Amino acid sequence: MNSDLRAAPRSPDHRRLVARLVASLVSIALAAVACSPAVSPTAPFYTEVPIGPTALPVGTVGQYGLHLDSTLLGTLPKTVDAYPIAEDPDGESQALDDPDVVKTFDRYAAGKIGDISDDNWLVLTVAHLKPDAGADAYPGWVGSFAAGACSQANGVAATDTTTINFWQVDTATCAGGPIVYTLELQNDIVLSMVGYGPRDLGRKLINAIYN
Repeated sequence: MNSDLRAAPRSPDHRRLVARLVASLVSIALAAVACSPAVSPTAPFYTEVPIGPTALPVGTVGQYGLHLDSTLLGTLPKTVDAYPIAEDPDGESQALDDPDVVKTFDRYAAGKIGDISDDNWLVLTVAHLKPDAGADAYPGWVGSFAAGACSQANGVAATDTTTINFWQVDTATCAGGPIVYTLELQNDIVLSMVGYGPRDLGRKLINAIYN
């Protein structure tokens, strides 16, 4: 379905950036659901060390100058509808290695609630706009994030701007069902989310944010 974005992506590179950061998690999860169960190993495997991405220290700087700042997640509630917001090290690592992120943001953090296979899930980014990013930085990001977030859900079906809990929020609905929210908080901090499920965790998160 053709997208009808209110703000067009700033560039093809910017669209590819968001597609990598947001859609990679979706595509991996969908692929895992579609595939048949893996064959069990011939011998049991055991480790006391958790397997998975490890959070990088606050202040880590990527090769292109982007600063990892997981304290940005502290601007959000710790839980939404009793679901905890967890840091997403994989999403942060991808951002640090991408030269296009630093064109818009100087500090960045990623988080999530649940997994894509859950009945309710949310993937989010919290980032600080660069002082010299320009007036088109935020609207450009709105369009790019929506396109990237819906790229694994049959594209953007509709966009709108609405008020939620006194915040002006740019929304997009993916044809496949997920809902995208982007809003600018205080101090040039941008919150972007894509989520799915009857609890609509993205809207509930916005309702829990206060000035």
